[in-house]
Amino acid sequence: MSRAAILARPELPSLVFLILLVAALSVTTPSFFTIPNLQAVLEQVVVVSIVALAVNQVILSEQIDISTGSLVAVCAFVYGNIALTVGGSWVPLLGALATGAFVGLVNGVLSTYGRVSSIITTMGMLFALRGAVLLAAGAQVLNLPPESRIFGLGEAFGVPISIIVLVVVFALMGVVSRHTVFGRNVYAVGGNDRAARTVGLPLNQVRLMTLVLSGLSCGLAAAVLLGQIGQLQATAATGFELKVIAAVVLGGTSITGGRGSNLAPVVGAVLVGVILNALTLNRVPGIFELFVLGVLILAAVSFDGLRTRLTDRRR
Repeated sequence: MSRAAILARPELPSLVFLILLVAALSVTTPSFFTIPNLQAVLEQVVVVSIVALAVNQVILSEQIDISTGSLVAVCAFVYGNIALTVGGSWVPLLGALATGAFVGLVNGVLSTYGRVSSIITTMGMLFALRGAVLLAAGAQVLNLPPESRIFGLGEAFGVPISIIVLVVVFALMGVVSRHTVFGRNVYAVGGNDRAARTVGLPLNQVRLMTLVLSGLSCGLAAAVLLGQIGQLQATAATGFELKVIAAVVLGGTSITGGRGSNLAPVVGAVLVGVILNALTLNRVPGIFELFVLGVLILAAVSFDGLRTRLTDRRR
């Protein structure tokens, strides 16, 4: 890859900032660069990255999905109840994936064929799903048996299964983005939907499928999250959608669609995880987390707008 191509990578600014931030925290916060703390950051990053990789496709197609937090909670509720009924991890996983795919399909149908803005559709779904899981589960907290926590606690050849899951999802998304017609259509639709429609690209089908992928990723992330925490509760993944959106836009994917990379959401997820972990280590009250996430999203969107204007001027 040429130097110009490297400098043009959308995730490069975030990656450089991440490296500098890690270096600074390693010097100023002694407890940051320790194995237990890095493991804690990694656990959070894995779950966010799994969903962010799929939501990245949604945003690339010039849509948005803000229902992911509530959907993860619903998928976790389905996974946990199936696990407590039949045991194991694989049957509960199938239930969570089916639930996520169905909700993603509903989001996709409403926002494409129903012609309802994706932000309105997924916002409504955000509240509806959270309300549903709160009504169904209430304040009940259930503990999962160890055999149902394989995706969060299990290992294969000394490597955590959660990491293997993330690597597989990352690889699959990379193949989809670069080597399939669907992946190329996502960029074309998000880059210029009018031109895409003129040449006959299936805009509705492409955008619908990105939301189904987002739903599937929530089902998978729910299995990993429950494996990590071991408890089923209705308030799980509250505010999770902000971490996902922040990861995607901080990583370098344009919020207006059509420009980004498969690596961007992972870099963004690590950056979000490190920043939130730094707040915790420095005893910043947890109530500031949403404020910080909001500021990060606004900063990333502003930077993206500035970069777009500078790029257009050079052309």
